[in-house]
Amino acid sequence: MSVAQTTFPPTMWSMVRLAVAEGKPGADAALNELCLIYERPILAFIVRTGCSPENARDLKQAFFEHLLSKNALAGAEPERVKLRAFLITKLQSFLIDQHRHGTAQKRGGGKVMSLGDLSEEQQHLAEPVNLVTPYIEYQRQWMETLARVAIDQLKADYKQRGQTELFAAISPFITNSSELSLAELSLRLGRPEGTLKSDISRLRAKCQQMIRDQVAATLDDPTPENITAELKELMGYRASS
Repeated sequence: MSVAQTTFPPTMWSMVRLAVAEGKPGADAALNELCLIYERPILAFIVRTGCSPENARDLKQAFFEHLLSKNALAGAEPERVKLRAFLITKLQSFLIDQHRHGTAQKRGGGKVMSLGDLSEEQQHLAEPVNLVTPYIEYQRQWMETLARVAIDQLKADYKQRGQTELFAAISPFITNSSELSLAELSLRLGRPEGTLKSDISRLRAKCQQMIRDQVAATLDDPTPENITAELKELMGYRASS
């Protein structure tokens, strides 16, 4: 299933629980969809910790395999937990374990050393480097992912209605990044400016609603107030430099 075809369940946590339901039809597809949607924020975090892109891709894949093989998602109860907070916590623990394991192999000839076997300085070195910047990038990419999925869904919807050209023309106005003015676009498409304004207004409203629906799917208590608060927090990370 492509991202553009994604239909979010009432809560993304239902997808998480389905993904770890052994033998239950759709479990593999659910986990694949979960990984497909959120692989970019995960990869961005890993790269910002100092990994090369190639190693980061390997670690990203290993992380998702870890979630399933260790049945880590089985304990992911939605009560008072955001999906993005759950994933970043698991990822940080995974990277710490990977770092410690690699350090132990180098210093112990392949023997895995326990944390108690390390000196205070060695324990400090075993922690991931520069967590703040990777964390901000993770949050920023999470917001970008929400926007990308919404745009892909809208693009597929317009294509189905035979309005691919219209979507390509007005979609840059969602982010005010169009190189054409409304008047210029009106001349190019032969479509009245008033009609184009309505087209753009509807597109923006649909995009905003799709993003809110995605946010709601990752919250345990998706009230309008909580959705707005979550978006405000994510937009703050997106705007930060």
